[in-house]
Amino acid sequence: MKINFKELVFKIKLADDKGYPDLLAYASLKLLDEHERHLTYNGFTIRKSQFNGKPYLMPPSKRTGKGFFKFLLAEKSLWKEIEKVAVEQYEFESIPIVEEK
Repeated sequence: MKINFKELVFKIKLADDKGYPDLLAYASLKLLDEHERHLTYNGFTIRKSQFNGKPYLMPPSKRTGKGFFKFLLAEKSLWKEIEKVAVEQYEFESIPIVEEK
């Protein structure tokens, strides 16, 4: 079977959790194919780096003792492109809405 995904779309929900100051947003990824069918991955988070303060994408994972089990693995260059799209969407969503009088 061969499926060609033509588009990936992130849905972003801004977070405001005082217990996790590095948590900026929750995200889900929807992959759309040429027939407009979709495959959705939930459980992504956008977090603030403690090293440079920039937002980055964290894949869905579950804590297992001292480490994490990752539910999604991607080749490094593909992951960088996915992360870029997610962070751009987060930055767009976090722009405050200003209404003119």
